[in-house]
Amino acid sequence: MEQLEKANRILTHLLETVMVILFAVFLVIVVTKVMLRPFDTAIYGVDELVKIAFLTTSAIGGAVAISKREHIAITFFIDIMPRAIKIGLYVLGLALIAALNATLVYLSIDWIAGPGNNIWQPFGMRQSYVFVVVPIACSLAVAFSLVKIILTLAGRENTDILWMPED
Repeated sequence: MEQLEKANRILTHLLETVMVILFAVFLVIVVTKVMLRPFDTAIYGVDELVKIAFLTTSAIGGAVAISKREHIAITFFIDIMPRAIKIGLYVLGLALIAALNATLVYLSIDWIAGPGNNIWQPFGMRQSYVFVVVPIACSLAVAFSLVKIILTLAGRENTDILWMPED
């Protein structure tokens, strides 16, 4: 169990680092585009890089949110239930998230095979190289959900507050 917890922490930290780097790229590109606007100058391929950075950051962010228990939850009714039911609903919710993301991985195979063969004009590369981010991120979401289920059922996860409370 300790190795599972450690792997969870390391992978979460690694993905957060990737997201910060991508967000920095996203920010630099957008600021540069805005600053160049008065000069009627454009940088070739920048719009596509912004889309790629945004897609990747969003997709990975969903998986990281599961690991850090920062996903959306309205807990009004759940908070008034007995602890065993609350934990059961938490595990059920994670299982549903895992099932949904596993379905998205399965469905994305055809999606990537179709338009993924199109060439991304500014870079001359196949779009599938970018689209593959979706099944990878969904696979990470499945893995994080299963890890949280295992740690919760093994009593290794703090279950005092199961979801991040709303502000």
